[in-house]
Amino acid sequence: MSKPTKLLLALKNAKKHLEITTNQGTSNNQTTQSELTTQPKSKLNRLTGGTYSSPTKRPSLLSRVGVANRPTYDLIADGILGKNQDYRPKLSLNKTGGEVSGLVAERLKNLRERTLSKISNDTSIAESSFFGFESDGTPIWSSVVSGQRDIEEGLHHQIKQNKANLAHHSIHLPIIVDWPKTLEYSSHHTYKTWSVTTENRRATQLSERVIDSPQESLNPLILIGESQTGKSHLIHAIGQAVLLRNDGPVYFIRGDDLSEILAVENTWSDVFDNCVMLLIDDIDLILSDQEVANHVGRMLDYALNMKVHVVVTARSSPEDWPASSLWDILRGGVRSILGRVGAGSLMLYARKLSNERNLMLSDEQLALIVTDGDISWRGTRSGIDKIEAAIDSGEKLLDTVDVYKLLNDIHSDDEDYLEQSKSESVEDIANRLITSVIDVVYSDEELGGIEITTTLPELSNDYTPPEIDIESFIGNQTDLVEAHIKKTLDDLTPEAPSVIDVNDRDKHLVAKMTRIVKQDHAKAAEILTELDMGIDQRFANSDGEINQNTGRLIELESMLLNLANRTSDASLEGLIDIADELRELENQLVSLDPERGPLPEFVEDELDSYTPSEEWNIDSSKVTAESLIDNESITLNPIDGVLEPHPEGSVKTSIITPVGIVMDGEEE
Repeated sequence: MSKPTKLLLALKNAKKHLEITTNQGTSNNQTTQSELTTQPKSKLNRLTGGTYSSPTKRPSLLSRVGVANRPTYDLIADGILGKNQDYRPKLSLNKTGGEVSGLVAERLKNLRERTLSKISNDTSIAESSFFGFESDGTPIWSSVVSGQRDIEEGLHHQIKQNKANLAHHSIHLPIIVDWPKTLEYSSHHTYKTWSVTTENRRATQLSERVIDSPQESLNPLILIGESQTGKSHLIHAIGQAVLLRNDGPVYFIRGDDLSEILAVENTWSDVFDNCVMLLIDDIDLILSDQEVANHVGRMLDYALNMKVHVVVTARSSPEDWPASSLWDILRGGVRSILGRVGAGSLMLYARKLSNERNLMLSDEQLALIVTDGDISWRGTRSGIDKIEAAIDSGEKLLDTVDVYKLLNDIHSDDEDYLEQSKSESVEDIANRLITSVIDVVYSDEELGGIEITTTLPELSNDYTPPEIDIESFIGNQTDLVEAHIKKTLDDLTPEAPSVIDVNDRDKHLVAKMTRIVKQDHAKAAEILTELDMGIDQRFANSDGEINQNTGRLIELESMLLNLANRTSDASLEGLIDIADELRELENQLVSLDPERGPLPEFVEDELDSYTPSEEWNIDSSKVTAESLIDNESITLNPIDGVLEPHPEGSVKTSIITPVGIVMDGEEE
């Protein structure tokens, strides 16, 4: 059948179908005049002479974008407006020949019958029971309260059905938070690359238990271990395994990022609403900051209350941490210690890596790789990587010597010769050989001639052995010994200091700074922290001692001024007391000076005494003035014969007054 014939048959069938549709449309009285005169939109309808096309109904937005596999808009609409339910009227008005009044009367009759039957049943039960109690003996008030509190729904292990509340969302949409960060899928640190050894077997068993039943047991889990023990690898593997379950998001936080907790704006209920697990690596890095540690402790407390599984790693046990909210939360957690890996475990790990990379290495070669440098996971993996790169480049490793040379970058003579032969060209090798064998001489006598000249040594019998001078030999030996002794003494004698040399106290200012090895960062930090604390303590003690001595000096100064004021009006006994006080003040001043020794002990001198030889202890009441005069020994001379008058007459006496000090420039 040709194509034109097929087209004509299709047109005839279309015309017949349109005639039937037109006849049905003319019988419909609801079609308006405007609809009949509507221009048809179909090209086929216009060709056949049709005059009417029914207007298409525009579908709604939700029905157009709805997808069966991902009903996003249906979830949003159901969460806000509630689920769609078909309306079923209680009164069925579709019955033919029925009226509303008859239906109402029928339903009232049924309601009356049900009520009467229920009352009859209650009365029959009440006859054999007590008033105010149910048939099972439960008080009516208790059954009413239990029904209001929905207690019966939780009995006999019945699952409580959540009643839909149209005033709130039935589906909680996930809230995207800026911190903490969600753990993404990765194949770097997983259980596929994890090796179970005797040092980490217990921690691996606990982690597998956490993956099998998260949010149920071993919460929180604390992995304790030093550097290079694999605790960071294990916590990443736990997170990746939980992500494969698709139970919810997993948050991962590093220890140095915990300080961002102070800037979190979301509430913890929003953060941990749909969270399954919270992973924190090196949580002990924030122990020095008390505020951050308290905030992290409150965050973990909220996460545990919301049934979020918490797994953390640290270098030390929580028992050794300072007191904080973090210490209070984690000290009751499940702890597992990862020991530092040994050489035997690393041998198994190296054998596993070599088999995965198709490397044929003996046990001696693997032992050399493991023990070369740092005995750790990373060191063994780096050694295997270096061996693999060397084998791929074409090197042959026959024994442990070759492996040792490769690991320590030692080149053999054969390799040097091969490298030199590869670098030199053929022309260079030929020129080098010619110049080492022949001598090229340009002859002036023979034109264009090249002579090969070789000077051979001539032998003769004129050789005489030298004469040995014993004295000169001994003298040379003595000079050699003296020179050696002098050199040794010069080396032992300290060099005189120079005026341009740097003082020992200032050598650290010009010393060459060397970088600290990464492995010694922790030791250097501990030493510097201890030195800093010691220096601060010494400075504080020195300041306190200086303040104490200053106050003591001020007190002694006031006491000295007081003694100076008392000296002018003091009596003999007062001066003695002042001297004693000065002696005590001097001892106190000497005690303040650490460079001076104590004063010598004050020893009082003994008083001089005289005892007369004759009788001297006489009662004074029995002695008179006449008894003291010896008539025989004393001669009385008259005054008239001794005193003579002054030649100038009577002399008057005068009083001498002191002259005050006159300052320079004040005399007139």
